Amino acid sequence: MEPAAPTPLPPIRLRWHPIWAVLGVLLVLTVTAVGAGGLVRAPYVVYAPGSAIPTEPAISTPGTETYQTDGTVLFLTVSLRGASRRMGYAEALWGWVKGDQDVYPRDAILGGQSGEENREASVQEMALSQEVAAKVALEHLGYEVPVEGTGTVISDVIADTPAAEVLEPFDVITAVDGVPTPTDAELRAELEGREPGEAVAVTFERGEGADERTEDVELVADPDDPDRTLLGVVQVFTRDLAYDLPFPVRIDTEDVGGPSAGLALTLGILDVLTPGSITGGRDIAVTGTIDPSGRVGEVGGVGQKAVAASQEGAELLLVPSAEAELAERFADADVEVVGVDDLDDALAALDALGGNALDLADTGG
Repeated sequence: MEPAAPTPLPPIRLRWHPIWAVLGVLLVLTVTAVGAGGLVRAPYVVYAPGSAIPTEPAISTPGTETYQTDGTVLFLTVSLRGASRRMGYAEALWGWVKGDQDVYPRDAILGGQSGEENREASVQEMALSQEVAAKVALEHLGYEVPVEGTGTVISDVIADTPAAEVLEPFDVITAVDGVPTPTDAELRAELEGREPGEAVAVTFERGEGADERTEDVELVADPDDPDRTLLGVVQVFTRDLAYDLPFPVRIDTEDVGGPSAGLALTLGILDVLTPGSITGGRDIAVTGTIDPSGRVGEVGGVGQKAVAASQEGAELLLVPSAEAELAERFADADVEVVGVDDLDDALAALDALGGNALDLADTGG
């Protein structure tokens, strides 16, 4: 006997309801928005955690004795998205949602630069940072490092000062009262001890290949420190800066740019050129610029760098003092964050780990 045929079920039919129209419209709008978010270019860049890179393997000093070290000094990077390749709104929105990322207006980070121009400037900043790091490290070890330059470039002038009536941004000062000032250090030295109201003869160039001209400029008192005398210019730097190192110091940071590895590279050079370990055999992470006098400067993306240090398992994170609080908010609880103002502060923090950071051999003395 054949089995009885199953009783047919009634077809499934959805009753019409106005809500379906609303949901349909919302679905179309959502799909359109997501698609547009991926296609329409957003005027933003995203700072995301980057990497933690050992400095010691990147440093070589041909013809000079170097030493194996326990532990390492890590320099930290940030992943900058949206600089070379413009991102969509969906990617920018994801950066806002992620707790370890920061989103900034593109112009606030790049100014008027294209992605390629920003990259070239970043490479130049890294090259200068490496030179300064080598200079600071070798001088700390007792070597003499003569500084060479062809003048002091003015980045800006202080408004409503006598200098503003004579000098302009990007003028190059070559002498004060007839004394050559090929470097910014020599310019500062020539102005030291002068009094507000005193006039000095400033020799400068305006424009590439232009003839030198000399004008009198009246010195002024620093409004924040009346005992300090100013020329009336700010953010000066040496044109064609070069350091006459006693031996080559080569640093291969591959495609990493920017100046924020300066302190880490300085510490790495000290570690490579001296016996023992300045980190006490531990892995420590470092970020911060370094200037020729050993002062540590602020950097960007400290929160993202703190995340990278935590992911790498660093025990200690050295950052510029002004950014220590921000780094602590992003770093894991087992990462000690220490703010530093200069190289001596950094070496003292490393000495507390049990290394020999405060007992380095005076190899250049």
